[in-house]
Formats: sequence, structure tokens, C-alpha cells
Amino acid sequence: MPETPDREPWTQAAPAIAAALPDLCFLIGPDLRFAACNHPDHPDLHAPWATLQGRSLQSIGPPALAQQFAAACAPSPQRLRYALRTQSGRLARFEASIAPLPDGTGWLCMARDLGSVDAEQARYARAMQGAADGLWEWDIAADSEYLSPRALTLLDRPGRLAEQLQTDDQGQWRAALQSHLQHGAPLDIDLRLAGAATRWLRCRGWTERDARGQPARVLATLSDITIAKFTEQALTDSQAKFRALFHTVPVGIALFDVASETVIESNDELGRLLGWPTLSVVGQTAEALGLAPLPGTEGRTEIDDRELHPVSGCRLHAKLVAEPVDLAGRALLLCAVVDISVQVDAEAALSALAEQLMDQERRTTQRLAQALHDQLGQTLTALRLTLDLGAAEARQQARGLVDQALREVRQVLVDLRPPLLEDEGLAAALDNEIAQRRALHPGVRLVLDAEDELLLQRWPMQVEYALFMIAREGLENALRHARPTEVRLSFYGCAQEIELGVADDGSGLDADFERRPGHLGLIGMRERARAIGAALELGPREGGGTQLILRWLA
Repeated sequence: MPETPDREPWTQAAPAIAAALPDLCFLIGPDLRFAACNHPDHPDLHAPWATLQGRSLQSIGPPALAQQFAAACAPSPQRLRYALRTQSGRLARFEASIAPLPDGTGWLCMARDLGSVDAEQARYARAMQGAADGLWEWDIAADSEYLSPRALTLLDRPGRLAEQLQTDDQGQWRAALQSHLQHGAPLDIDLRLAGAATRWLRCRGWTERDARGQPARVLATLSDITIAKFTEQALTDSQAKFRALFHTVPVGIALFDVASETVIESNDELGRLLGWPTLSVVGQTAEALGLAPLPGTEGRTEIDDRELHPVSGCRLHAKLVAEPVDLAGRALLLCAVVDISVQVDAEAALSALAEQLMDQERRTTQRLAQALHDQLGQTLTALRLTLDLGAAEARQQARGLVDQALREVRQVLVDLRPPLLEDEGLAAALDNEIAQRRALHPGVRLVLDAEDELLLQRWPMQVEYALFMIAREGLENALRHARPTEVRLSFYGCAQEIELGVADDGSGLDADFERRPGHLGLIGMRERARAIGAALELGPREGGGTQLILRWLA
């Protein structure tokens, strides 16, 4: 006789094993009564365990239930479904797996209320119905495909997914599936649906495997990404246009990382200006490119003339414009470099020419003034002395004409050669100019504001001459056209710089004053200022009137 296996260890371990199972387990005795339960408080009981223990199957369920248990004699577990009326009156559906215990001692039953499964399936169905994505499922063994209602809406018609794609995309879809199944590659692909209007689907899938680890089903969500694709294409086209403009614009552009002062993006023109290969500029520092120090990062900054020294060795004048940019919390600086070498050279040539012309003007006026003084003035004086010997009446008339001629000559001399300018300097000449104009305009208050330290200060002759002529023209414009009650001439500075201003409280200058005949005008004043490297500004004065400001630096 073969020995009977020792079942004592299994008998002792059974309660612990049953307690560890999450599902509800019953022990049904040979008399078909409930003998034990692993979870007396399990919700699938639908009643206190104390009311069930010891009761027969016939007392709580249909007679067929007891018959099914009694017929379960095979050693392997068997599945059955049944319905029971709960204490609340609800008819609960159960699925049970039953197996007979050794030696006819009863049955082990694992039961599950299908209500929770049905609820879960209903929730899943509602979620799929409300979601924008569809579901595609491929049963590999049966080679059948399932499309959820939303997937059918996206595809417009039933049928296999591959057959509804454009011809080129059908091969891509099959290749993606094969790579996913054979090599575990992610199943994530964008596909075009067949039809006149291009529509795009994004398929993202995964595989479910059987107990042996073999692929059993492939599932994928289907998303309509047509709008996203068209938006993406429009963005790509826009970026391409921007890149073309970025690299063809005749302005050097660089995007710097502020923390490291290195270039993270640049265009072709910047490389050309600095003498660097285009692809070599990115990653370089501002110092290496000759652009250090970078403009400030507190706001838009413009540097009108920065002298650069490209690697080619030639000198380059450039205007720099910098604008800070915040990109996702990263501080960047967008710099534009404009080559103004031609403009600077032209302005330098123009300034030199203006200085030359102004110097020639000064020399010419000096020669003319000298000639008037030495020749015409002496002639008129001699004529006056001669006439003193003639008849009294003739002498009186001639003497008046000669006196008038002498006055006119003196005024021409004053206009051509500013009194005191050469001998005593700019401050004395301006003071004398104000004094003379007070006599001609008694109704206007004329004021000279000048620092005492400047009374004996001298500057280069061409600077003093240009400043005096600009001040004289400014006074003339104010007194003749603005109808002021006060004109103030200000004069401040030191040996290295001067600020000269003419301000009035009148009605302002008319639009065409600078083109009036016989006067220098604003154009002439600007040319004189440019000749000595000064900046000239003309505009309205706060409170009314006009103000002219000239700034000169040595």
C-alpha cells in the first residue's frame, strides 16, 4: 500500500494562507453548510458572518446551487456563476471558483461579487465615451480588431486600422507594430488618414501578454492631432522664415547668456563683421569677440559709436543696441551690431571740411576787416579832414555822410571780427555782445550767466570762434523773431568742456527761420558745432519760449 501523504502541515497552514488572500473564501462542509470564512467582514458577504455560519446552501440560494457544489468532484477548480438575494433585497451576481477538499471533507470556494466588476466596466465605458481619444485593440491570436465608438467617429467608418491610412503610412504602421512586438520599441506614431482632406492621428499603444509572457493583445489610444499638426507646420514655416531673415539681415545679431557672457545664438552678419567663421561665434565670450564690456541689462541700451577691432585687423565703428530678454527664467541679452564705419568716416570728413571752411571764413573776414580798417577807413578819414577846408554848408553835409560811412564800416568790422574775442577771450566777447544788444533792445532784459572762473579761461581759437558765432546767431534769432521780454545767455564749463545756452520766454522760432536770407540759421549753427565736435540741441523751453543748448568736450 502506498503511503498516504502527510496532510497535517497543509491543514495547519490553511488558515494563514486563506487569511492572506484578498478574495472572499468559504469552507463548505460535506453537508453543504457554511463552515468557515477567511474574512468575516468582507463586503461581498452582504450579511454578518454570524448569520451565515452553519447554514446550508439550500437555505440562502436556489436548489441548483447546492447541486452544482455537489457535482464539483474534479480535482481541479471549477467556475460557476450564481445569483443571491442580499439582506437589502438586491439580487447580487457572483462568480465562484470551487474545488473539492481531500477525503470528501467539503469544498473550498472563492467568491466574488460581480457588481463591483460591472460598476468598474461601466465607469470605463463612460470614460471612453467622454474622452476625446478612441481605443483600438488587436487580438493577435484571432487576428481581430476592435474599435471603440470614439475611434469609429475618428475614422469615419469601420474596418481594419491599416486599411484606413494613406498608402505611405500603412507600411510605417505595420513596421512600428512589428518593432514594438519584436523589440519592445515604444508604439508612438503619427499617421495620416486616407481621404481628400489630410487628417492626422496619433497612436500610442502597449501590449498585454498571456501567462507564458507572449503578446496576446495590442491596445492603442487614437488621438486626432490634425489641428496640432497644422499649427506645428505653420510654426515650422514661421521659424524657417525667421531663420532666413535672421541670417540675411544686414545687422549683426547675437544672443548672450548674461551669467557667462557667452553667445548662444548668432547670425551670419555678426561673423562677417567680426571676422569670425559663422559657426565659430556660438560659445565665444563677449571679450573674445571684442564686444566687452556688454551694455547694461536693466533696460534697452544704445551705444552710438563703439570702436571694434575684428580679427582681420581693420578698425570698425559700430552702433550697439542691447535689449534684455527673460527666457523661462534665464537672463539673456539680445545685441544688435550695426556697422557705421562709412557714416563715421563721412561725418569725420564733413567735420574736417566744415572746420577748414570755418577757418577759411575766419581768415577771410580778418583780411576783409583789416582792409576796411586800413584802406577804406583811412580814406574816409582823410576825406573828412579835406572837407573841413571847404565851404561851411558843403562841409557839414559831407561830414555827415562820412560819419555815416565810418559807422557802417565799424559795424561791418564788428560783424566780421568779434570785438575782444582774439585779445581777451570768449567770456569777454560774449559780455560785450550782450552789452551792445542791450542798447539796441531796451525793452528786453538781456542776462549773461557765466562762472567767474571762465572769465580768463581760453580755448582753441576755432572753438571760441564757433561758440561765439553760434551764441550771436542764437541771440539774433530770439530777439528778432520770438518777441521775448527776457533772453538769457548761459556759459558754464572748464578747460575740457563747455555748455552754452540761449533761452528766451518768447513765442518761439518759426518753422522757416533757418532758411531766411542773410543769416546762418540752424543749419549753419549745426555745421559750426559739428566742425568742433560739439552737440547742438534746439527745442521748446519749459514754461514757454525756446532754448538752444550746445555742449563741447575737448
